[in-house]
Amino acid sequence: MRYPDQRVIAVVLGGLLAAVTMTGSALADAHPRVPRPMMSAALAATPGRAEAAPMVPTKRSVAIARARTWLTAWHGGPVPYSQSRYLNGWRTDCSGYISMAWNLQNANGAPLNYNTDSMLRGGPGFPGPVVHPIAWGDLKPGDAIGFLGAGSAGDAGHVMLFEGWADPAHTVYRVYEQAGDGGTHHRTHPVSYNHYKPYRYDRILEG
Repeated sequence: MRYPDQRVIAVVLGGLLAAVTMTGSALADAHPRVPRPMMSAALAATPGRAEAAPMVPTKRSVAIARARTWLTAWHGGPVPYSQSRYLNGWRTDCSGYISMAWNLQNANGAPLNYNTDSMLRGGPGFPGPVVHPIAWGDLKPGDAIGFLGAGSAGDAGHVMLFEGWADPAHTVYRVYEQAGDGGTHHRTHPVSYNHYKPYRYDRILEG
């Protein structure tokens, strides 16, 4: 049997390889590879965005106890109110105070200071809302009362920590409150006060 000349085999194989290469190039041109999107380093490293951990559960009694500490945390007296100052990482306005009482944290375990709008609606810099509306009759210690959500940003909104009812008829309630008229307070308000509404922290625990 006569075998083909090796030079002939080389020519044939070379032609086949060239054909395959050209076909692959044509397919690559027809379907270009789309690069995989990459998260920017700045966004990935920003606390409180998409990588933020779910809010940690907090017991009602713990929230009340944490709120009570600010009555004497400033040189033995109430913590002064400010929208730009912080105490142990917590902003010393009303929503920073409630964030402290509920121990809201980012993915790194650092204080996450919500505002009155983001508590109900979430938003840039926050992993999502942390409260939902409830009825007045459902209020328990550690819940919140205030004006939250759309239109509440800045000085427009307010939030307080509900401690309990001050009368059997449930027309007056006791709260822990961080306000501009003296900082941290433990005081009462009527249900009609500023037409505020009750809310519950999504991760609140009984006890």
